[in-house]
Amino acid sequence: MTVTNRLAEDQTDYLERELGTRAANQILRRGYEYYRDRRVFVTEVVEGNTVYGAVNGSAVYAVTLDTDDFAYSTCTCPFEDYCKHMAAVFFQYIASAGEDAEAAFQRMTGDGEPGGGRERPAASGSSNASNAPNASGASGASVDSPPGHTDGPKAWRLWFEQHYGGVWKQCKHSLHPLQPILQELKGKARNWPKRLQRLHWLHAVAFVLEQVERAYASTDAYNRYYYEMSFTRSVDPWIGNFNELVSELDADALPDNEREWLFFLNETLRDASLNEDYTLLRWDFMYHVLWERMAEVSEWRRSERDKLTALLAEPADGGKPSAALHAALAHLDFREGRNSEAIGALSRTPFERTSLIVYAFAGHCLEEEQFDALAEWLDFIRGRLADCRNVALLRPYLKLCREADVKQPESDRWTRLMTGHLPYAYPELSAHWLERGKFREWADLQLYMGMRPDELDAQDLRIAAKAEPGLLIPLYHQAVDESIRSRNRQGYRTAVKLLKRLEKLYQSTGRGAVWSRYIGHVNRKYSRLRALQEEMKKGKLVT
Repeated sequence: MTVTNRLAEDQTDYLERELGTRAANQILRRGYEYYRDRRVFVTEVVEGNTVYGAVNGSAVYAVTLDTDDFAYSTCTCPFEDYCKHMAAVFFQYIASAGEDAEAAFQRMTGDGEPGGGRERPAASGSSNASNAPNASGASGASVDSPPGHTDGPKAWRLWFEQHYGGVWKQCKHSLHPLQPILQELKGKARNWPKRLQRLHWLHAVAFVLEQVERAYASTDAYNRYYYEMSFTRSVDPWIGNFNELVSELDADALPDNEREWLFFLNETLRDASLNEDYTLLRWDFMYHVLWERMAEVSEWRRSERDKLTALLAEPADGGKPSAALHAALAHLDFREGRNSEAIGALSRTPFERTSLIVYAFAGHCLEEEQFDALAEWLDFIRGRLADCRNVALLRPYLKLCREADVKQPESDRWTRLMTGHLPYAYPELSAHWLERGKFREWADLQLYMGMRPDELDAQDLRIAAKAEPGLLIPLYHQAVDESIRSRNRQGYRTAVKLLKRLEKLYQSTGRGAVWSRYIGHVNRKYSRLRALQEEMKKGKLVT
């Protein structure tokens, strides 16, 4: 369910006033219930003055709300007056536009409590009757007001679950139904103090992501790969928003009432990372992202270590994946400067599961220029990647080595770590040496890997030739010999092209006499290869 464009404020006020005046309170109540039951599929502002919506009632009905003249508003249902579907579309538009639909309902009906605890009537054949369940799956539930900003995270979490805990069931093919939910939940804290608002938003994002996990778990195995790709792309902005909100936290400066929100969020992420039913998202990494902001709170570190140790002591069949627990304890050890203990804890985990966290720790050491600690982490990673042939998995490791070599150029240990992974580290090592201006090492690497000049990037060759042209001469010699050994006309033509480039390199280094002796040697050595002789004559290499 989406909303595109927005009405002007006076247009929204006009719709609220007209609908509130023309529709009976009973109709508004039913419309509000339809909105809360997630029955409005789409709302869209058309031509800047009309709200279009689609509502799932006894059938799917199309609604238009006209802001120029409300009398022209329509619904395709059989009801002959202003109906509950119009009200539902209005409330959904309000919520999707980031405003408070509940407050609008209260203003329109004059009620302090929307729904008033009144039970819904039994279903009938009328288009105004409905026995659909609400978002939590319970039929006949009343619509109650959300908690306040002083009620704490547990009360809000319960309210989230009661009102939106079943929205995942609507995510049959996409996560579109969850986007307006996130907007509505964030809107509940619109007027809160800024820091508390941010904490509320973090809980809202975490709750919606749990809905994603439930939706993914319900998909059939046959289409699981499709849903994994689709859902992952959809949640990337939400996870990015979560990480951005976390980056703005200052856990050590929070008062007790706000720390309660933070500690409860920590528990939520820990439980999610240990939930074996949650297989789509990297909850463990979100858990550790939060720790980045909480690490300075000694009270939290002590309590978290006690909790993690207790969980690890539970029987293995308790449903607690030990990898997440060991990784969490490793984070505590790392933050307290115990790198060896952290590595020991992570050695008990599958590297493919905890590699993001390992790289985060190594990256922190690099950023702080703690080179001995970085070397310890890179040695650990190297052991885990000893037989790795996947360049994509190697790339983060090689990237750390490259950055370390830039920061500590006097040491050769970082490039030694890279050469230890040849040939798979070749692209990264080649690019690194060229960027660092180490042309001799770069040229030697090309020779070692058997690279031909025509296989290298032309710009790279020009850079090396301009800086130290003599270093390229052995590379061209090797390629000439290989081309001639092909014993075919095309190979001979390639050899001639290489020889002409080689001649320029000799001339540019002031070694013209050496070139003359060399080309004479080639001519005599291969005098019986008539095709090669012909190509050399065409290239004016011999007379």
